[in-house]
Amino acid sequence: MNNYVVLRNEQDQQKLLSWWRSLNGHSEDGNEGSGHRAWRAELRRAENPEDVLLSKAFRSLYLEMVDTSWAKNEYLLALSAVAGILSHISEHKPTQSFAETCARPLEGKQKSPVSELRFSQLQKSKTLDELFQRMRRVLQLIDRKANVLSVADSILHWYKEMVNGKPEAEPRNRIRVHWGLEYFQNMQGNQVQEKAKK
Repeated sequence: MNNYVVLRNEQDQQKLLSWWRSLNGHSEDGNEGSGHRAWRAELRRAENPEDVLLSKAFRSLYLEMVDTSWAKNEYLLALSAVAGILSHISEHKPTQSFAETCARPLEGKQKSPVSELRFSQLQKSKTLDELFQRMRRVLQLIDRKANVLSVADSILHWYKEMVNGKPEAEPRNRIRVHWGLEYFQNMQGNQVQEKAKK
């Protein structure tokens, strides 16, 4: 089970998942439907979170989350970044965290899909636009398959610390440390498995 650092409320999690499923043409029971694929296409064209703010898809997410702390003015750009990035996920992987998925080889591969250098660059993102662009590239590298909630939690967590200046009291829960631990622990696991095969 994944531990979400800032997106802890289960109702908020379900609202996000439901909204993401609607973008991909899935109903609550997992059946295919028409959904809002035009909204998804609009979000995928967005170059930055400001572009997302103007979309119908974002307005829909905002109305879903309006009674949460994430729909307040101080987090509006963070929520728009979440909407834009989640549109690039085509398959939800609930059993792995975002950082873990970056480290674990894709099926039939031996190396991590996201190199240490690229992951380090993601960790060092200084602006929301930079984070937005780098996360889009990383999602392409992991075949657009990721834990929707973990990705959203990562963005909101990053924004809370880096933009709003509210780091977690526990150092290991801070975004860069949290990502790093999950990524490098899984990288180490890959290396052990590779040595065992030789």
